Amino acid sequence: MASHQLALPGFNKKTASASHGGDLAQSKRKTRRPIDPKQALHIVLRASIARGARSLLHPNHCNHVDTFVHKTARKWGVRLYRYANVGNHLHLLVKVPSRTAAQRFLKELAGGIAQLVTGAQKGRALPRKADQERGFWDGLAFTRIVQFGRDYAGVARYLVGNLFEAAGIPLKRLQAQGYRIQIVGRAGPSAQNP
Repeated sequence: MASHQLALPGFNKKTASASHGGDLAQSKRKTRRPIDPKQALHIVLRASIARGARSLLHPNHCNHVDTFVHKTARKWGVRLYRYANVGNHLHLLVKVPSRTAAQRFLKELAGGIAQLVTGAQKGRALPRKADQERGFWDGLAFTRIVQFGRDYAGVARYLVGNLFEAAGIPLKRLQAQGYRIQIVGRAGPSAQNP
């Protein structure tokens, strides 16, 4: 999985100090998660066991996960720029008001989604399967500070590409054939072309 983390747009040795969690956290002592309330934050939550009936895109969970993400963001004052549910992982591009809000948002988001998907309740964990070492999530949430401008545009395009990939649409092949993708949100069409 380390190669996946390095494939994220804008991720290189220079930006590694602005990253935390995911595969970067394995076999290392705890370090403080970099947070910058003036910049965007790319968050990745990955769950290898989120397949089949436990997929985040399963019809029983998809709308609940979406509603929970938006509700939790509003609760902690987190501005949600982009959000992609890919089935076994989530990508969020957000702006957090403070370190405390970021920590509480991540904690509530990870715990709440795990409860929604597995049916577990606080204080009553589900029994673990033999192949499951940890809980629902593979590890710590991966976060990276994203500078507004070119870095932000690259991550935003990456998230949109993940949405097409999750839907089984061959985005790169369509673009190679000359198709142009227009992103339309609540504010209308965006100028970006993934």
